Amino acid sequence: MTNSIGSNLSFFQTKINVDISAYDEAFLRNIVDSRKIELAIVTNKEYLNYLGSCEEEAIVFRSRLTNSYSEFFRNPLTFAYLEQIILPQLIEKKRIKKENQIRIWSAACASGQEAYSMAILCDELIESKKSDINYLIFATDVDIEEVSKAKKGVYNAATLGKVTLKRIQTYFTPTGDDFIIAPQLRNRIDFSVFNLLSDQGSCPPASIYGNFDLVFCSNLLFYYEPVSRIRILERIGNSLAKDGYLITGETEREILKGNNYREVSANSAIFQKK
Repeated sequence: MTNSIGSNLSFFQTKINVDISAYDEAFLRNIVDSRKIELAIVTNKEYLNYLGSCEEEAIVFRSRLTNSYSEFFRNPLTFAYLEQIILPQLIEKKRIKKENQIRIWSAACASGQEAYSMAILCDELIESKKSDINYLIFATDVDIEEVSKAKKGVYNAATLGKVTLKRIQTYFTPTGDDFIIAPQLRNRIDFSVFNLLSDQGSCPPASIYGNFDLVFCSNLLFYYEPVSRIRILERIGNSLAKDGYLITGETEREILKGNNYREVSANSAIFQKK
């Protein structure tokens, strides 16, 4: 076995039943290096031998391949720009065109915080403007356990650090040591399992035709090698409405700029096709 993790494709496919070909080499190396430290293993060869012989370690490795971390209002600058500029413009545009729905896709939604954050913004703005426009959010992830958590909408108090007290009081109900999202938000979100690199279509089947005003694909692209990134961006691009917005993570802005997208405001991580 060589030092390059990506060169051992057949090992990962046969030993732990996972295709790592789509992942960035540096990302894979970081997973292996962190596990070596945690297990007090010195070399890659020793770790791969251990991985191939231990099902529990295979489960751990597969779990590390998915981005399951999320939080409410994760990037404050992005959400502030959405709240103050993008969403009000969208609502006005829908009113002028006599359209009645804002369509949003939260791709790689993890346990749902991103989707619920957007639902809060939409609900607040529509209420404040007394608008008859509604919104629908499709939230997807490749991890069925994360999707199941998201559907329940139950979160520990420690995860609500960026949620204002007013929003907690309006949109959450205490239940023991946790808080549960209000039904009015959960009813506006369709959660489902969806693989952005599969051949099952360009967007979640429940959305039927895509045409999204906003798509979130945050903190995901840098896990994949360039060809896979392009596949994901093409799929998302095909699902966007005309003049729709793609929101990414702060660290992924240069990837978008190099793939025919322009940032609508400096450091906002909000993009439109050129």
